[in-house]
Amino acid sequence: MPVYSVDTSALLDGLERYYPQATFPALWEKVDKLVEEGRFFVSEEVWEEACTHDAAAKEWLEGHGKEKIVIPTDVAVVGDVQTILASYPKLVANMKGRNRADAFVIAVAKQHGAIVVTGEGSDGNENRPKIPFICQQTGIQCIRFLDIAKSEDWKF
Repeated sequence: MPVYSVDTSALLDGLERYYPQATFPALWEKVDKLVEEGRFFVSEEVWEEACTHDAAAKEWLEGHGKEKIVIPTDVAVVGDVQTILASYPKLVANMKGRNRADAFVIAVAKQHGAIVVTGEGSDGNENRPKIPFICQQTGIQCIRFLDIAKSEDWKF
């Protein structure tokens, strides 16, 4: 069964941009079940980024509890983050408080055999790396929020 390492942008796509809970409650019930099963998670850095910058994401994450949804940063994750940043140093250029979690999303996915879920477009390159570009280069599957429903074969 697939597991998902989720980026802040994907949470925002789901919660605010395209599929708000009030309008799509059945979708969020299914996402909640993934969380309960330990198949939908975020890195500590995504938790911090989302809770600092986005009220809807903060409320949703805190509603699940950090212990249920956060993958703690450990030595293996840090090692993978260092490797990612050594290969793609421009990933953290002009961060402005955002994107600092990107390498952690990918590293957590690698460590847990997860699919990366992001709202970022696939227009990244060596000079402006984005999560989908790095995932493609490193052989990690990367999808958008709606693709979870397709992956799980959900019907509404």
